[in-house]
Amino acid sequence: MKFSAKNPRLRKAAKRYLQAKKMTLTDLTKKETELYSSTIDLYNGKGNSEGKGLTLNEIYAGYRKVHKGYANMSETDIECLKRGLFIQWYSMTEPNYLTGIAELDKNAELKIITELKKRIDQNKTDNELKWMLNHYLNWDFVFARFKNIAEFKKDENVVDLTNIKLKMVNRGQMGIYWNSIISRVGKGKSPP
Repeated sequence: MKFSAKNPRLRKAAKRYLQAKKMTLTDLTKKETELYSSTIDLYNGKGNSEGKGLTLNEIYAGYRKVHKGYANMSETDIECLKRGLFIQWYSMTEPNYLTGIAELDKNAELKIITELKKRIDQNKTDNELKWMLNHYLNWDFVFARFKNIAEFKKDENVVDLTNIKLKMVNRGQMGIYWNSIISRVGKGKSPP
C-alpha cells in the first residue's frame, strides 16, 4: 500500500485512529474553556489581528467536536449528557458569534436526545438534569424537531436549584451560564 494523502485507505485509517483517540471529560472541559476564551477574545476584538488565535469558523468546528465528544460519552456519564444537552439548547437560543457554537452534528444531537429520553423513561436522571431541562423547555422550539423521538414536558416536582448557591466550576460553558443565572437570582432578579 502506497502512503500518500491521496490514498483513501490511509485517510480512512487516519480517521479511525483519530476517532479511537477519544477525549476524556477533563480534555473536553479544557478544550471547551479554550474555545470559549477564543470566542470572547474575538468578540472583544483581541483575536486574529496578528494571525494568532482561532477564527470563528475554527471555533465552530471545535465546538462541534466537543459536542460530539459529550454525545459519545452521554450513555455512561450523566455530566456529558448535561453538557451536550446544554450546547444543543444554547446553539439554538443565543447568537453563535457570542457562544462559539454553530451548527452541530445531527447524529450527535440525536444521540443526546435519545439518551435523555432513555434516562427519563428509566428514571435514571438526577434533580439537576430535570431542573436544567425544565429551564430549556421554556424554548420549546429547540425540541420541536425531535418530536418523533420524544416530547419532553416540564416536571413540576423538581427542586428549583436557582436559589441554592451552587458553584458550577470546570463545567464548560454550561457552568458559566448557570453561574450567571444563579448569581442573577441571588441579586433578586428573575432568570431569563
